Amino acid sequence: MQKKAQYTITLALVSLLASLGVSSIFLLTRDTIKKKELAVRTEALYVVLPGLEGAPGEVTPAEVSEQDRVYKGLNKAGQLIGYAACGEAQGYSSKIKVMVGLDPHLEKIIGINILAQNETPGLGTKMTEIESTTTLWSLIFGRELETVDWDSEEAWQLPMFRQPERIKKYGLLKKEKKVQPWFQQQFQQKTCNQLIVAKVKDDEKITAITGATISTKAVVNAVQNAVNKIKGIIQPPTWEMK
Repeated sequence: MQKKAQYTITLALVSLLASLGVSSIFLLTRDTIKKKELAVRTEALYVVLPGLEGAPGEVTPAEVSEQDRVYKGLNKAGQLIGYAACGEAQGYSSKIKVMVGLDPHLEKIIGINILAQNETPGLGTKMTEIESTTTLWSLIFGRELETVDWDSEEAWQLPMFRQPERIKKYGLLKKEKKVQPWFQQQFQQKTCNQLIVAKVKDDEKITAITGATISTKAVVNAVQNAVNKIKGIIQPPTWEMK
């Protein structure tokens, strides 16, 4: 009995210490996590509203939660680019969160950006992966085959033997242009009626990721969720209008 009591007390103390440790870490990192989430969300707004100048304006009241806020973006000329909002849906193994930009007429999607997902590696995670266009030739010679001038002496020199300025000329030290994953790009200029998942390539629909149809449908549902939020604020039902 005495040993059982000792085990119980020890287990209780360990559990208490573990709880205190987790709580302390949460309290210490809460502000940092919020700042990081805000930074990710802000960056996403500039992705889904290209041409956005300055900070996006909030359409919804201040008391609305972060997840349900609707934003509007203006360009340099002060013209309305469109509206944006977050959406989420349950995927195969995680909640998928997206930022969606909608045109001023609320008809077409300007773009989307996936904020958070924890889907199956190699399958669902392809929604955020950028397909590499780098070839063995470009790695060796620093440029693609069709750009090579075979009559020049430079064409037969490996990058390591060229002058630094020549390396820069062919883009070896040039920063790559930031591009979106193919999966997210296909949402651009799609209407709400085109948010349909297709298992084979279809430019009029959303092509599913091979082996990750559930994840694909979840992204589509999350996008639709964001679109509904925007329309609910900017274009409320007639019975709500005063």
